[in-house]
Amino acid sequence: MRVGRHGITGVAIHLAGFALGFISIGLVLGGVIDIQSGLPVLAPFADLLYGLGLVIVVVVAARAGLPMKYLLVAGAIIGIGLFYKSAPHEIHIASGTGFGLIHPAHIMLGMILITISVAALAVLAIRYNKSSHKGDRMT
Repeated sequence: MRVGRHGITGVAIHLAGFALGFISIGLVLGGVIDIQSGLPVLAPFADLLYGLGLVIVVVVAARAGLPMKYLLVAGAIIGIGLFYKSAPHEIHIASGTGFGLIHPAHIMLGMILITISVAALAVLAIRYNKSSHKGDRMT
């Protein structure tokens, strides 16, 4: 399996969804543009790219043989990111982890956490795959 090529492709798809979603959500929630303007209509497509890139990177990392401890840490960070990106604002506040932020900031925080985790997972998978060809595996 071409881990490097597939991993970079997954990250590129994920980042395209991230950029499109971040810009459209940020502009709407910031009050810069109206919800009926052209860009926010692409938000579901952005979420599709965002999720597809995430799945590709996780599959590539698992197929590369990345140890479970790395997948587990990345999954935990992705889960926290999904909590901030998807949960209603009242749940953020009630959970005690709202940090005094407004809801758009929670959404952006979640997106950033997920994207950092996906990028780190892709880099680890590529590095682990290269080191396994040389005979020295990461532990």
